[in-house]
Amino acid sequence: MEVTQFMAGTQAEGEFAIAATPIDNPDAAYLAATTKLDFSDLPDGTSVETLSDDVLFVTFSEPLVKFTVPDNWATWSSPPFSEDPTPAVLYSTANTLTIDISRPVSIFGFELEPSPFAEIEFTADFYRGDSLVESITRVVDGDAGARLFAREDSAINRVVITGGSDFAIAQIRYQSAPIDATLTAAIVALIIVIVALILL
Repeated sequence: MEVTQFMAGTQAEGEFAIAATPIDNPDAAYLAATTKLDFSDLPDGTSVETLSDDVLFVTFSEPLVKFTVPDNWATWSSPPFSEDPTPAVLYSTANTLTIDISRPVSIFGFELEPSPFAEIEFTADFYRGDSLVESITRVVDGDAGARLFAREDSAINRVVITGGSDFAIAQIRYQSAPIDATLTAAIVALIIVIVALILL
């Protein structure tokens, strides 16, 4: 019988299979540069389809369930591999999840741990529209081995997570992408044309 998080600690290092601009661990620079979408105040067992703050919202392709370590999710990892050994988590009953982000972000990340107490491979594909920007693959241990899936640089607005089991995510963080200079110039030019037409 497979032992999982719901039954309830060796920390796996995890390993990158693909790496372009990943952020390996939630270090001080990553934490300072990002904003966390905090859901810790939600009651355990709450079904979550979206998270938001004053800047953006994220939408999940399926409802997730809020749990807390160690009350009803058995384990997590500890710093430097995670922010906190006892976080609030969002549990996915499936082995795939899409996260849609309401506006482009230049940094996006989350911690992930599988439900089974086993080493399982997960991939996070980061997209801008339909274009794949980057993929990060890590082998993550479900026994106190949560790891960060995060990347920076080119703006993205969607993440697809796939793996070999059900899983939980925590510490969802982002940094908004700067406004595209080309788009800004086009808007300014349009405003000038409109003003010129009004003055004619």
